[in-house]
Amino acid sequence: MKKLFYISLIALLCNSFFSCKKDQIITNSNARLSFSQDSILFDTVFTKIGSTTKLFRVHNRNNGKVNISSIRLARGSASYYRLNVDGVPGKSFSNIEIAAGDSMYIFVEVTIDPTNQSNPFIYRDSILFDLNGNEQHFDLVAFGQNAYYHMPNQKIIFSNSSALEYSLDTNIVGPASVTWKNDKPHLIYGYLVVDSLHHLTIPPNTKIYVHNSGGIWVYRYGSISIGVGGTSTTPVTFQGDRLEQEYQDVPGQWDRIWINEGSTQNQISYTVIKNGYIGVHAGYAVFDGLSTGNSGLSIPKGLNINHTIIQNCSYAGILGHYYNITGGDNVVVNCGQHILEFDYGGSYSFFQCTFANYWNQTNNSQASNARTTPSFYFNNYYNGNQLNSFDSLYFGNCIMDGTLAEEFQFDTIAGTIAGTEHLKFDYCALKTGSLPQNTFPTNNCLISQNMSFAGPSTYNFKLNSNSAANGQGNFSTNGNYATDINGSSFANPNNPNMGAYGP
Repeated sequence: MKKLFYISLIALLCNSFFSCKKDQIITNSNARLSFSQDSILFDTVFTKIGSTTKLFRVHNRNNGKVNISSIRLARGSASYYRLNVDGVPGKSFSNIEIAAGDSMYIFVEVTIDPTNQSNPFIYRDSILFDLNGNEQHFDLVAFGQNAYYHMPNQKIIFSNSSALEYSLDTNIVGPASVTWKNDKPHLIYGYLVVDSLHHLTIPPNTKIYVHNSGGIWVYRYGSISIGVGGTSTTPVTFQGDRLEQEYQDVPGQWDRIWINEGSTQNQISYTVIKNGYIGVHAGYAVFDGLSTGNSGLSIPKGLNINHTIIQNCSYAGILGHYYNITGGDNVVVNCGQHILEFDYGGSYSFFQCTFANYWNQTNNSQASNARTTPSFYFNNYYNGNQLNSFDSLYFGNCIMDGTLAEEFQFDTIAGTIAGTEHLKFDYCALKTGSLPQNTFPTNNCLISQNMSFAGPSTYNFKLNSNSAANGQGNFSTNGNYATDINGSSFANPNNPNMGAYGP
């Protein structure tokens, strides 16, 4: 009987000991909270001022009680979000205890005025938890304006463990045609993918904002039409989604419009593309066979670009990888490395365009803001193997200018444009100081003369009255472009100005 008494007493003391231990507040700096999810997305799109509420759980999985010294919103009292912790509403809380193995609910409410165009498209905040000298955060994301939101719901994992998040233009399997509405802005988060055999039409006067590193990807055998049928007063616009004044002129805020092979039905017209990494990238991808070094690629697929402005891209304005790109009346200006980069050969023809590089931004990949790369770079090889010659490299009535003494580089096998029968610069203004005429055939061109633009640093590339390019074009080489980028007629149709601007 005594033995049983002592066993019971020991059991009672042990239970009391461990119970007391669980009731003790842990002060160890290694203690952590865990959450039922890593963030909350308020994906309700209001048409007027409205509120919505969501909740999550905070778990204490430690072996003792914890005291959370502070729970607060990072934006403080100005935040659109409000919290309810253990039944108490507010935006900051102190000394909240959670027993070992227990949890608590936090309710989060947000009120948004979607008609306020000063709101960001994505309104972010964080709940900050201070525990034993360490800070953990829980992210809150809400849609801040009434818009069409294209949010990623799929992911590609690459061999290096990096990922590309994307959404599809439509869930239809097989051939499909999708036309966006333009009554509200569109926000692209991640990549918007136009799938194989799909055609996406973006009508004139559509405003498109792209979140960091996102873009449009027209996958092989898909196609896209942007701004077709528009005018200079109803352009489609692409830019980053940061609306603050200090982001109005920051390059590299989003990635690119990327068009793969497989279609000749791609068109961009009356569009403004700004502040990306690359404006338009059209061509074969390396994973589609270019790495093999074979030269027998199929006929390059097509893209037509007209009446379009591309500016302030941190890498390049137009990047072509063995593609057929034609167009006219375009302004491609002020990019961090190249205005035009055409790799692996292909076919390219441009008329009545202004290509000029007066880049004056700080490039994060360079020690300073000084650009050292030529604005116009052309090659015909990959990994040391020639793929194809340039079937055509033709420029008529174009200005190709920049701040370097030599703005052209033909980086081709054996240093020549082997097999190119249609390389020609007709009635163009060219910034070059060293390229020989046998690889740089010109006809009635101006070489390194003063273009005298109205305001290159502010993207105003109209010609001043003393510009050498005034009236130096030729009607027979302007590709039948009767009006300039602003829709105005050229003063002298027989001898229009070089470039995209009339008088």
